[in-house]
Amino acid sequence: MKTNILITSIALALVSCKKDNESKMMKQTYATETTVTDDNGKIDSATMTKVEKEVNGKKTSSVSYPYKAEDGTRAKATFTNDGKSKTITIEANNMKYVLDFKRAIPTGEIYERNSISAESSEDSLLISQGNNVIHLGKIK
Repeated sequence: MKTNILITSIALALVSCKKDNESKMMKQTYATETTVTDDNGKIDSATMTKVEKEVNGKKTSSVSYPYKAEDGTRAKATFTNDGKSKTITIEANNMKYVLDFKRAIPTGEIYERNSISAESSEDSLLISQGNNVIHLGKIK
């Protein structure tokens, strides 16, 4: 009976030590911010979500913005930067597209993968595939 209690307490101690070590290896912070601006009597607001993760000393940050197409379709774009590479993930209509950063331009950035490209600017996202062009504006 005493050996069972001893084995159980050692097993619990090992499990609790392992949990502590894992929690120290990964840190996450979340922030949601709504910005309200007043331009010429018009009040606009934009919401963004920011997530920063640190796993084993490697930092990854991502920022998500909601967008809306001219036909009312909604999408979410998440810009991710892990220090080595930058990507954009576009989610709309139960589909997910991941595009790689190609270059910066004066008005924003260009992302491409598999014949799909996206041009991001401060207030819009222009997605192109062949002759199809979709214009998304940030939801305000």
